[in-house]
Amino acid sequence: MGLLQFLFLVVLLTAWSVQGSEPLNFLVFGDWGMGNEQQRAVAKQMELTGSETRSKFVVNVGDNFYVFTKDAQGNEQGGVKNLTDPLWTNYFEEMYTGYLKEIPFYSVLGNHDYLGNTSAQLMYHSLSSRWIMPDRNYTARFTIGDDNTTVLFVFIDTTPFISSYYDNPGDPWMKEQLAHQSYKKQLTWLDEVLSQSSDQWKLVVGHHPILSHVGVFLPDQVTQSMALVRPVLERHHVPAYICGHVHKLEYLQSSDIDYYISGAGATGKVYVDDPKMKQSVVWTSDDAGFMTVQLTTTQMTSTFVNTKGESIYSAVTKLSGKS
Repeated sequence: MGLLQFLFLVVLLTAWSVQGSEPLNFLVFGDWGMGNEQQRAVAKQMELTGSETRSKFVVNVGDNFYVFTKDAQGNEQGGVKNLTDPLWTNYFEEMYTGYLKEIPFYSVLGNHDYLGNTSAQLMYHSLSSRWIMPDRNYTARFTIGDDNTTVLFVFIDTTPFISSYYDNPGDPWMKEQLAHQSYKKQLTWLDEVLSQSSDQWKLVVGHHPILSHVGVFLPDQVTQSMALVRPVLERHHVPAYICGHVHKLEYLQSSDIDYYISGAGATGKVYVDDPKMKQSVVWTSDDAGFMTVQLTTTQMTSTFVNTKGESIYSAVTKLSGKS
């Protein structure tokens, strides 16, 4: 074999190796358990997109079940009552069908879930292979690429961080359940997990945003409370934080961290802008929809998709944390 032939063969093998390195594809959505037409439309499009991209799993950023009623005392209801609550069937099992039945939903709790029985959502993990929530805070690790690049997802329960929920919880369920939580212990746990990680990719997932363009709807208490998490992310060079709570699709950037909000799983809303966020806001939409993500050894490409199946915006997060 001549030198030119040998070099040509090396190029072919290298190209095959790169093409053969499958990316890690997954979907992201949140704020979905409403049982309305928009939830059904998002679910249908997620099924189609998930199948097309061969997504390995769904990242569910919380507010899993809403119940728009009040009890005899006037307290707003939400979440699930128990393991046999029909919402499990109506809003989850029979809502996300087809291809979505084949892949797991890595889930976190949202504040509306605290208006119901959060322990039931944790226990449902043992009943359903689709529902992944082994604890309020947990991790999941995946390997991609020929060089065995590892991806660490750190899922956190952000409701205990929000100070206003303690002052005015609005529901006895929330008050009782928050009494047993400690955001300080969670911060310590998050810091330790990230400190011990040698993974190339470290992604943190929660319900509440650290940054958002939303003004009136999102009181300062939320972003001020969640600001406690930000130094931990920065210290450990976490390139992206993924969340919901705001019923929109958003992409923001600050201090080499990308902030993705996918909280439009059942509705998209128009909010008053927060002028303080202008420098951080890159893109936002009030469409109902979700994110589809392709993660390689060097970058994460996140594409926002609406209920029509249109890719309405894409952002790239580099492994270094810079877009």
